[in-house]
Amino acid sequence: MLSDMSETSTRPTGVRQERKRRTRQALLDAARRVLERRGMAGLTTREVAAEAGVAAGTFFVHFPDLATLVETLLDEHVGQALDTALRTLPDGDLVTRLVHVAARLYESYDREPELSRQYISAALFHRHPDGPTERRMAEFRAWVTDEFARAAGAGEAPGQDPALAFTAYFSLYFGILVAGLRGELDRDGRLALLEAALRRLVHGTATGSGTGPGSGAGAAGVTGGGRSA
Repeated sequence: MLSDMSETSTRPTGVRQERKRRTRQALLDAARRVLERRGMAGLTTREVAAEAGVAAGTFFVHFPDLATLVETLLDEHVGQALDTALRTLPDGDLVTRLVHVAARLYESYDREPELSRQYISAALFHRHPDGPTERRMAEFRAWVTDEFARAAGAGEAPGQDPALAFTAYFSLYFGILVAGLRGELDRDGRLALLEAALRRLVHGTATGSGTGPGSGAGAAGVTGGGRSA
């Protein structure tokens, strides 16, 4: 009997939580549709709420502002790509693994480049210490620094400080991502440039191993696919 009473008392809470989850997802889906139609300039809390079929004030129950909503959209986008990348890691060396992860992330942005540009533009300078971007970055930093530490322990990346190496890797990754979204580098060019830069960082040489994405593309792969902005 106590068990039955417990189930009865907790069921309404579970229903409320599920309803809240569905409403939040409806707002995210609605925001994505509005962004596709109107762009960032046409994105308002009222428009998103109307598209989701909820009261205008309901928006603020789930998100404090539009920037946080867009940041959440970007985090979902990145999270799915990153999960796929980490599940499919090759057995290659440090650089091969780092380039593999970057390649999967670049591909995810390339599927909807206009939306990707809008996500990044809106979220780039929005700092929310407890937001999804900060949490995702902390997880990504932990993985990359662990990869560098493991490689250093194996003698593959001698003298590398993992924390500094992460900063260098992320700076390269993000700069090349932006160049790609600006149309300055194609896929092969991005991966060739990233691999060459990482091999210079890790080994002091730009010579590829021949095993990673973009290997063997050489300087032609870096410059041939690009064009002026």
